[in-house]
This record gives sequence, C-alpha cells and structure tokens, in this order.
Amino acid sequence: MNDRRRRHRIGLVAAATLGVTGLVSGLTPGPAGAAQRADQDAYRTSGSAIKGALTSGDAPRLAIGQPRVDTIGAGETRYYAVELDSTSTHYVSAIAIPPSGAELDAYQDEIRVTLTRLDGGRCDTAIAGADAADAAHPFGTAVLRQPGPGASSRCGAAGRHLVSVARPKGTSSGSKRWAIELSHLREPKVVDGPTEPPDKGSWSTDEPIPRSDRPRPRNGGTGFNDAAELSPGAWQDTIAPGQTRFFKVPVSWGQQLLTSVEVPAPAGSSGRSTGSEGFLRDALGMSVYNPGHALLATNHFVPYKGHPTSSRITTAPIAYGNRKERSRAAVRAASIAGWYYVAVSLNPAMERYFKDGAPVTVRVRLAGERGAGPRYEGRPGPGGFGIEGRPSDVVPGPEATGTGGDDGVGLRPVAYGGFGLGTVLLVWLGTWKLAARRRATT
Repeated sequence: MNDRRRRHRIGLVAAATLGVTGLVSGLTPGPAGAAQRADQDAYRTSGSAIKGALTSGDAPRLAIGQPRVDTIGAGETRYYAVELDSTSTHYVSAIAIPPSGAELDAYQDEIRVTLTRLDGGRCDTAIAGADAADAAHPFGTAVLRQPGPGASSRCGAAGRHLVSVARPKGTSSGSKRWAIELSHLREPKVVDGPTEPPDKGSWSTDEPIPRSDRPRPRNGGTGFNDAAELSPGAWQDTIAPGQTRFFKVPVSWGQQLLTSVEVPAPAGSSGRSTGSEGFLRDALGMSVYNPGHALLATNHFVPYKGHPTSSRITTAPIAYGNRKERSRAAVRAASIAGWYYVAVSLNPAMERYFKDGAPVTVRVRLAGERGAGPRYEGRPGPGGFGIEGRPSDVVPGPEATGTGGDDGVGLRPVAYGGFGLGTVLLVWLGTWKLAARRRATT
C-alpha cells in the first residue's frame, strides 16, 4: 500500500468516534440528485481570475489580500510571484476545488505548494491531498515565510519570491481540470509582548466538549469567503450528500479550539449498525484551517454504518511561539489569533441514508482564558488576522495595502463555470485513520 499519507501526522487530535454518538458546479454529474443539490450551494469565493505561468520567469503577481482563481490540470505546475518585506510573516495558500463528480484517489490526488527565492532556494513546502476516494471536496494548505533566525532566515530578505502550485500526474481524475483558489496574507511585524509557546504539560487534547446543548440552526458557508461564524455551543446544518460546508470560529491568544461534527442515524431507523452491506468507508469529512488557510488537522473522512457517528479535532492553545515547534505541524499552525475554519464534507454516497440532506451537528468549545498576545507594528486585521472589532494593542506602523502591481482589479465574485469547470484516517472497524501529508520546511 502506498504509505505517502503516513509521512507526517499533521492532525494534533482527529479522533473518529464510531457508533457513539462546495463543490464547484460540474460538467460531469455525480450520483443522481445528490450532486445537483450540492451544486446549488457550490464552493464560492471573491476574487478575480489569474493565469499562472508555466515557467517561473513569466509568473504573475499575487497581491496581499486579493484572492485569485486559476485552474490546474494533472501533471501541471503553475507559477506566481509574491513581494515580501523583511519583517512580516507571509502566508500564501492554495485551495483545490475538484469538479463535482470527480473520482478522486485519496493516495494520489494532491497539490504541492512551494515558496522559493528567485535563485531557486526553497523557503517552505506544504502538501495537501484528497481525503477520500470518489468524493470530490475542496482541500488545500499554505506555505509561509517567517522572518527570524534558523532555516527561515535564508528567505528573510525583502523582494520578489516565487510560489509554485503543482498537481502530480497520473491521478484518477485524469484530464479534468481543477479550480484553485489562491490567497496571499500578511501578518505584521511583532514589536514586543509574549512570543513564547505554552509551558509543556500545561494543556491537554482530552478536554471534553459538552453534549447537552440543544443544537441551534446555522447554515454553513460555501468556502473561506462566506464561512458562517460559530460561537461556543452546538449548531446544526442540513448538508447535502456531496456538499462541503464552511464555518469559522474566533479564537484568541491562549484559547484552545475543540470542535466535533456528528451525523445521526437516518430518520425512522433503529440506530443500529447496518452491517457490512451498508458500510461506507469515507463518509464524513472534517478539516480545520488556521487564519492563514494553512491546514491544521484533518480526519481524512470517517466511515458510516447507519448509526450515529462523530469526529473530533482539537488544537493546541493559540500562542505565537507555537511556530517554533519542529516536529508537530498541527502545533505550528496554532500560532496566530483569528478565525479558524472548520470544513465539513459528506460523501455523495451518503444519499442512500439521507436523500434530503443530513442534519449535521457542529459542536464548539473554547478552552482556556483569553490571554495577552504580541503587539504588532500596525493592525493585523487588514492583513487577514486577529479578530476585527475586538480590542488589540498596536503601535503605529505601516499597513498592508494589498494594492499595486499587475492586478488592476478589485474583489469580485468568481463563477467557476467560466473556467470550463463545474462543479483515511483510512478506517477499518475499530481503528483510527490518523495520517497525513507532511509539511516540509527547509
């Protein structure tokens, strides 16, 4: 078996509990009825079209704070340019949106994002891939440039850098092109304040999530752009088979995000297992992204057998110093206060149980007290970080304007159909599918 997914465990906690408790409009239809309903709320974003170059010398620029949309085929590499200063942390993300009905391979279909200097020296590489077979769903991650000593200092100079997005050849979805959503965000320079990680042993991943709350209705968004805000408590959305819903939770310095998703037994059923005949291997997907759209953890889809099923992800307490963590990518990703995104996906095959959509419950708890974070040179909000509207200590300084260069356009909705696109924890009974793609930094 291909063991690529075991290279690095990115999920801090992604526990599938069994028996305990948008997609782009496609040119190729999925299962009857399910894909059509999912396409009504297909993945959407704000941004303008961009065409990445096939060679690094022609790379168009990604401006700060202006999302862009491109397409990529199997075996292609697309190049883009970014302008970096010498004092800020920069995130560049790529989210792949396979068309509805695409037959994905959970071991081969992926995107690889790489940030390099103009001389070819690598700053950072991140890999994200499909978490389930035959269940088209958005997935992605981000690379970052963190100024300071160590490996990152090799890319600490200001100036033009290159970002490449590669989609390996030989994937099961063949010639179908994917839309990719690109974003460049800037975290301002830190001038003072606490920048150390939490004390070892001061927190746990086993904090409980209350289950007594009665879920309140909340419709999830189609992507990062329109993700629905959640506060602590229980929330419920009806998610169509083949659909992905996005939610966002404001997490401050010192707080720990604990979240779970639950699918009940079908209406009118006994709630008991259907046995092997009704077993769906990759049924319920859940991923958490940090404010820079970097993948923090994923459950790689958990199975469903006709009885209540849930999955849980827990972050480390948010601390600037977490980015110094070397061995655990999920801890490194929990290093910036702001909106943390929860993406929930249902396999199209879940239509056999939920023809009119599944009532999925999302539970949220914020453990720990809000603490003091670092002070920035300028406000982090305009760069896409922090929680706008809440008190924050800042000192005067330059702001990220996100203007200039060869963009020439403002934010505007993107219709993916205009591009010619529409829209495991590999689980066997009694085990977890806790594996992920490695995040390599040199």
